[in-house]
Amino acid sequence: MKKTFTFLFIASTIFLLASNTSFAQFRLKLGPNLGLNYNIGTGSDVDETMTGIGMVIGGTVDMAFTPTIGLITNMQFYDNRSGGTSTEGSVQGIAYTVNDDRSIAYFMIEPLFKLTIPSSSFYFVAGPAVGFAVQGSYDVRITSQNNQVTFQDGSTKATGSIKDMLVRFALKFGSGYDIKLGSIFLTPQLAFEYGLTNIVSDVKARILTIQLTTAVKFSII
Repeated sequence: MKKTFTFLFIASTIFLLASNTSFAQFRLKLGPNLGLNYNIGTGSDVDETMTGIGMVIGGTVDMAFTPTIGLITNMQFYDNRSGGTSTEGSVQGIAYTVNDDRSIAYFMIEPLFKLTIPSSSFYFVAGPAVGFAVQGSYDVRITSQNNQVTFQDGSTKATGSIKDMLVRFALKFGSGYDIKLGSIFLTPQLAFEYGLTNIVSDVKARILTIQLTTAVKFSII
């Protein structure tokens, strides 16, 4: 009985010491982030690669469990604008240009593993990203001399909402640098997001994103 009590006492002591050590190493920072996305629309159903620049704004929770291992969770309004194609052609000898702009927005949740280089403020992140569609629209315009080329209804402009948008799944990889300014951290980060799912159902088209953001993080713990 005495041996059992002694074992439990020693085990409890070790657990408490380990817990105190882990808690002492734990750090929590949070704050807003802002940046730009360079989006590339690609897929077998995309005749021409679509590119566009959009905005990203949101918040960041940065948890460090040890000096090198942590977790960053981003919650962002994510403008995946992927329009900007321009196609030229002719019909019955009349030249025309079709400009096709697509605007797509998501609310993104990104739990990312963070690995900080020892004795450095430089880090890498990797993990999944999930996006819920907020808005999707298209704007297609035909330009020709004296508006001789039109859509079937006689107009030169077609606008509307993109239907049947899917939940977006992607893999995100990147790196950043924590610049300490007192109790505040200014963190520029460059990341690449590889879209795994199609934008809409029954259309093989997805989005790849190069993202540059800057976060202002306040040290809480």
